[in-house]
Amino acid sequence: MEFVHPERLWFLFLSLIPVIIHLFHFRKRKNFYFSSLRFLQYLEKEQQNVRKLKHFILLLCRILAILAIVIAFAQPQLIKNVGQKSGKNAVIIYLDNSFSLSAFGAEGTLFSEGRELAKRIISKLEPDTRVLICSNLLDNQEQRFISKAAAKNYLDKLELYALPRTLNEILKWQQQCIKQHEIQHEKLGNIKQFLISDFQQNQCLIENQEPKSNQTFFAYQLKAQNAQNAYIDSVWFSKPTHQLQTEQQLNVRVINAGELNQKHMELKIEIGKIKRTLFAELNTKGQTTISFPYTETNSGLVTGSAQINDAQIHFDDTWYFSYEVPEQTSIYLIEDENSSPAVQKAFSVEPRYKIQKTSISQVNSSALQESDLIVLNGLNSIASGITQTLLEAHQNGQRILIIPGEQILFNEYRALLEGLSLPVLGNIQNSQLALQKINDNDPFFAGVFEKKQERLNVPLLKKSYSVFGQAQSGATSLLILRSGQPLFLRSSDHAFLFTSALDPSFGSLVNQSLFPTILLRCAEYASKRFAEYAVLGKDVQIKVRANYQQEAPLLLKSPQTEFIVQYQSSPNLLRIQIGGSAALEKLKANHYELLSSNILAKLALNYNRSESELSYLEPTLLKQRFGEKGIKNCTFNQVSNGQSLQDIELESNTTFWRFFLVLALSFLFIELALLKWWK
Repeated sequence: MEFVHPERLWFLFLSLIPVIIHLFHFRKRKNFYFSSLRFLQYLEKEQQNVRKLKHFILLLCRILAILAIVIAFAQPQLIKNVGQKSGKNAVIIYLDNSFSLSAFGAEGTLFSEGRELAKRIISKLEPDTRVLICSNLLDNQEQRFISKAAAKNYLDKLELYALPRTLNEILKWQQQCIKQHEIQHEKLGNIKQFLISDFQQNQCLIENQEPKSNQTFFAYQLKAQNAQNAYIDSVWFSKPTHQLQTEQQLNVRVINAGELNQKHMELKIEIGKIKRTLFAELNTKGQTTISFPYTETNSGLVTGSAQINDAQIHFDDTWYFSYEVPEQTSIYLIEDENSSPAVQKAFSVEPRYKIQKTSISQVNSSALQESDLIVLNGLNSIASGITQTLLEAHQNGQRILIIPGEQILFNEYRALLEGLSLPVLGNIQNSQLALQKINDNDPFFAGVFEKKQERLNVPLLKKSYSVFGQAQSGATSLLILRSGQPLFLRSSDHAFLFTSALDPSFGSLVNQSLFPTILLRCAEYASKRFAEYAVLGKDVQIKVRANYQQEAPLLLKSPQTEFIVQYQSSPNLLRIQIGGSAALEKLKANHYELLSSNILAKLALNYNRSESELSYLEPTLLKQRFGEKGIKNCTFNQVSNGQSLQDIELESNTTFWRFFLVLALSFLFIELALLKWWK
C-alpha cells in the first residue's frame, strides 16, 4: 500500500481534537437546588455506565471519521508489479504526425483518430503518472514529462509535420528523455511506451534495443479505409535554360500508389501567365510522364505549379517550381594579345549578353563578382592570385569557361583545373583528332539537335592538348575525338574546358557552327541564378546568386507564411538555410519571395514524397521485427474500425480513496444517529 500524497498524512494529528474535547468537556455547569439529593444520586449511579459507553462510541466515531477523511485525501493505492522498480509510474506516447496520417480512417483522418486515442489513454492514467508526449517534431517541448491536462492540451495543438521519423529515432529519443528525467528529477517506476502510427515500411527501421525490465510497449497501428494515393513525383524541363520566345517543354511524372486504375486524372499546369489542363490515365501501381510543350512568353522571375486532383492525401498533389528568364547575362572576357576575336564575336550575336573585356593584368574583382560567365580566352599564363579569385567566384555560383592558349604553362593551369574539378591538361597530341562523337544525351545539348547525332568523323583539329585524371575529377566529356580524348568537357558543377587552343595552328574549330553554339549554351547555363525548387526535409540549403552584403534579416514570404531565414552571404551568392525543426514547422510547400528591401529571388518549396508510397508493415511482421531487435514485452493492436471502438487495457493501480471517503461519511452518520436517538 502506498499513498499518492503521503505529505497529507500529517493532518492525522487533527484526530486529537475530539479527544481533547472529550477529556476537558468544555460545557458550562449549572446549579440546581433540590430539597433532597437522595433520588438524584441514585439515578446518577444507575446511568453512569450507559453514558460513558455512549460518549466513548461518539469519540470513536469522530476520531475514525477524521482519520478516514485524511487518508482519503492522501489517496491510498495498491501498487501492481511493485517488485520491478520503485518510483512514480510514467507513460510515454508517440503520436505519428507525418503526412501519411492524412489518409482517412473510419472516424476521420488517421491523425485525428490517433490524437483521440492518445487522449483516451491519458484519461485512464492515475493522477500521479508522469506523461511524455512526443511526435516527429522531437523538439524541446517533447523532452519534459508533464501532467495529464498539459499532455491533452499539447495533443490539441499538434499538427501534421513535413519530416517523417524512423522508429529507431523515436525509441532513441524516448530513452534519452527517460535517462535525463531520472538524472535531473526522480527515478521512474513502471514505464509504459505507446506507439501510435500507421507504421509505413520505410518508417519501421529499428536497431537493436535494450529495454529495461520496467518498460512495457504498446503499438497501435492506424489503418486507412482506402489505401489509394496518386501523387506528383517530380517535374523537370527538357531544356536546362530558359529564353524568351523559345520552345520549352515541362515534364511531370505522376505515380499511382493505389490498387485501382485512375482514369482521366486531371492535371492543372500553371507557368506564369500560361494555364493549361491535361488528362492522364494511370494503371495500378504505375506511373506516367506528362509532357507539356509551350513557347516561353514569360520574362524575369517566373513561378509555376503542377497539380492533380486526388481523393485523399493531398500534401503531394501539387509540385511548385520557379525559374528566371533573364533579360541580360553578364560575360566577363579575360584575354591577352594572342586571344581569338571569335569568342567575343560569338557572344555579340545575342543582344542580351553584356560583354566586358579585360586583360589578365587588369582584372577587376568587383566586375568579376558581378558577372555570370567568366571566359578565359587563349591565356598561356594564369597567376596564382588570379587562380584564387577565379576559384572563389566559382564557389559563389559563377560559371567559368576555359579556352587554353597555344603555349600554356602547365603548372599554372594545374591549380585552376584541379580546383574546378576538371582534368589536367598534358602534352600536345597531333593524331586521331577528328571529331568522333557528340554526347547529345547530356542535358548540355538538350534541344540543340533536331535528331540524335550518329558517329561522326569531322576533321576539326591539327593538334590538341591531352588530358589526364578525368576519372578522378568526375568531369563529363561532351565532345569526343577519335583518339578517345575529349575536346570539350564540363565538371559536375558546370565549369567548362576546351582542350584545344583557337590559334589557326591548332585547327579550324572557330570556323565550325558547333563552336558558337557551345559558347552560347555556356552563357545560357550561366544565366541560371537559383534552383527551380527545393524539397523540405531533404534540401537543407538553397543557393541563390544574389549580391547581398547587408546585415539586415532576410524574409521568406508566401501568401500564408512569413519566415526569417538564416543565411550565409559571400560575393554574388546567398546560402539560404531551410533545415532545422523551426523551418520545417513554419515553412509550407508553396512559392516564396526572398525579400530584403526588394525581391532577391523567387523560390519554390515542396514536401518530401517519402510518405506518398502507402506501404504498411503487417502486425505480424511488425511484432517479429520488434522481437528481433530486443523488444519482447510489446502488445500490438490494429485500429481499423475507428479509435472509439478500440479497447484500451492498462494495468492500473488499485485505489481506495473512495472507500475511505464512504467510511468517513458512515462514521458521521453513526454519530448523528447516536446523538438523536440515544437519549
